Amino acid sequence: MLTCFVLSFLLALLLHQRIKNRREQQKARQEAEKAEELAKVPIPRKIDTEILNEALGKLAQLEGLTEVKAEIDELVKLIQFDIEENEFDDQKAVLHMAFMGNPGTGKTTIARIIAEIYRGLGILESGHLVEVDRSSLVARYVGHTAVQTKDTVERALGGILFIDEAYTLAGRGEADFGQEAIDTLLKLMEDHRGKFMVIVAGYEELMNDFLESNPGLKSRFDKVLRFEDHGEDELMRVCKHQFKLAGKTLENDAVAVLERYVKHLSEERDSGFGNAREIRKIVAEVLKNQKLRIFQTEKGQRNDAMKASITFADVIEFQDVRKKSNPQIGYRYE
Repeated sequence: MLTCFVLSFLLALLLHQRIKNRREQQKARQEAEKAEELAKVPIPRKIDTEILNEALGKLAQLEGLTEVKAEIDELVKLIQFDIEENEFDDQKAVLHMAFMGNPGTGKTTIARIIAEIYRGLGILESGHLVEVDRSSLVARYVGHTAVQTKDTVERALGGILFIDEAYTLAGRGEADFGQEAIDTLLKLMEDHRGKFMVIVAGYEELMNDFLESNPGLKSRFDKVLRFEDHGEDELMRVCKHQFKLAGKTLENDAVAVLERYVKHLSEERDSGFGNAREIRKIVAEVLKNQKLRIFQTEKGQRNDAMKASITFADVIEFQDVRKKSNPQIGYRYE
């Protein structure tokens, strides 16, 4: 009698659990269907024209990058149209990008501006930029890479995850955890689509190899922007702009020295040439020289005009372009 009671109780319990499971599965299906329907409805976006115009102003002020700026301008107009017509769709919008170009061509600067643009368009909540490299995604130990990549992505939610030299994640053999980082990143890009952007950047040839290394990679990046090297004139304009930002005025003989030096750098450039990055180094060196020169003057005799002026003495080390551009120690140049 007791055995029959126990069996009946267990059968009733099993039946109850099955009914409960079916109800939960049915509820989950209904919620999934509802979420799918809601996903088809475009989310109303509010454009913050002040933030947007400020970001577009920064873009316009950059030297060179004519094609890149034109593509971004076109992209912004298309997004604005979809928003105004209530047709914007996170699932179809251009969110993830690949930047290809040499160092110093403005990739990181453009990424920051795009973050502000997308914030102004109401697509990204905060519009911040999280700049990382391989070490931020790939861990040293088994099982840690996926966690580390996920943590990095979570920091970028609401903004942009900018992965510099992204090609270093691939092609290092089976024992490397770079592929695990790529696989984890691809999944998170889909899971959080519309909540953040990923921009991968690096040398064009290496980036092409990187995107071709994984069948899912190339399809995830909606747009590729190619950054051309700065020409000689652009480099000099960048140089003058950097001094202007620092509140400095170049005397004519200082300009002449820098123009010759920049011309030499441009003509002798190789694959590792840093473009605007090289110019920033020059400007920093000249500003250091100016401070050391002014330091020789008694504090009470220093004035604003002296502090604002860049003289021949500040740039004299750049006068001998052959010597300055060959800084190796212990070698003699004939």
